[in-house]
Amino acid sequence: MLWIIILAGFLLTRLINLNLIPVFADEAIYIRWAQLIGEKAYYFFIPLSDGKTPLFMWLLAPLLKLNFDPLLTGRLLSVFAGLLTLSGAYFLAKKLFSRKVALIVVILTVFCPFLLFYDRLSLTDSLLTALIVWSAYLVLAPGIKLGLVAAAALLVKPSALMYLGLTSLFNLKAWKKLALAGVIALTIYNLQHFSNMFYMISQRGADYLRPPQVENFLNTSRVFFDWSLSYLAWPAIIFFLICLVQSLIIKQKSILILSSLIILPFFALAAVGKIVYPRYLLPMIPFLIIILSWGMANLKRVTIFLLLAILLPWLRLDWQILTNPAKSALHQAEKEQYFYSWAAGYGLKEVAQYLNNLSLNQPVLVATEGSFGTLPDGLKIYFSESKRIEISGVGFPSTTITPGMETALLEGKKVFLLVNFNRYNLSQQNRLSLIAEYPRFGGERLMFYEIH
Repeated sequence: MLWIIILAGFLLTRLINLNLIPVFADEAIYIRWAQLIGEKAYYFFIPLSDGKTPLFMWLLAPLLKLNFDPLLTGRLLSVFAGLLTLSGAYFLAKKLFSRKVALIVVILTVFCPFLLFYDRLSLTDSLLTALIVWSAYLVLAPGIKLGLVAAAALLVKPSALMYLGLTSLFNLKAWKKLALAGVIALTIYNLQHFSNMFYMISQRGADYLRPPQVENFLNTSRVFFDWSLSYLAWPAIIFFLICLVQSLIIKQKSILILSSLIILPFFALAAVGKIVYPRYLLPMIPFLIIILSWGMANLKRVTIFLLLAILLPWLRLDWQILTNPAKSALHQAEKEQYFYSWAAGYGLKEVAQYLNNLSLNQPVLVATEGSFGTLPDGLKIYFSESKRIEISGVGFPSTTITPGMETALLEGKKVFLLVNFNRYNLSQQNRLSLIAEYPRFGGERLMFYEIH
């Protein structure tokens, strides 16, 4: 009965209003890649073209064959990954400490707004987090399973390597089995050499890194702390520090190792990260939750008080995420990405519905700004199998109407233009008829025109 309640709570928080947030740029790219992978074996390694490892897209590709809404399908994969994180954190906490600690972990995992937010987006970070947590659990009894799960983590994001190395601290006595698991993981990871684009992983990765400098380290550390505070609130952070001090005093080895899985990646990313986002901190959160749960379980007389102190600000943010995330207390960096900037795909679902309602007799060309990302991919995902409607990214040309659009008009096609008002040259207004515009909270607008 208890697990039915827990599962119901998890699914309720992850599934309600799952389409409330508009498609985000990276979601559009990953879903489009998954569609291409499902269409032709030629595209099996297409994520490597942008330096991304492909496991998330490989898993998503067969799910998209169910012909359900592609965005919701991608997000449901992340919901499942979140459920894996929940179960993995439970078993890890139970193995290291007790069932009581594990049950507190489950409660905090269900309602942690950081995990909640990313379990509801079709991004790689929830899956990465789940596989890292399960790797930590399997380290306690290492074998082939650990090698396979670690390989999967690396195939989601190579940055998993940092966490995988630290999890080995739980069981250094089994170094031979850990070494075997490592060989299995790295062997599977290097099968990507079958693609001639494998080199792009390191090349694109270099775009996100920089040599460590004290000033950059301090500035990025402050930014990371602000992001963490916005999701976790002061009670959780203060109690984490108290637990850390207590574990140092009593020399609680497991807590110190769990702390290393938070502190070391936190400062390593701060030291070398050039382009960073809050979601890069997500894999640390289950380990922080286990530490908080251990501390609560040890303070028996005030466990409920501490639980409420941590949960109340979380529940407030959870409610905002589930009902009105654009106006929530999320950090400004998150709002800018997912709601305010061009990367937020407000209006794309409505445009797709408009196009689907057009007459079936006339072929259609929809020209969009850009060539990669929210536009055109955020619209392409709805027409991956359409032979009548073509979506074409034209970049940012010097004129409003490109030669390709002119040709399409001469061929008798119905031609539309979908662009952001502040990013595209709209000087040829006499050739445009506005169909609709879709404002964002930051003031930018997506414009949908018919060209004549």
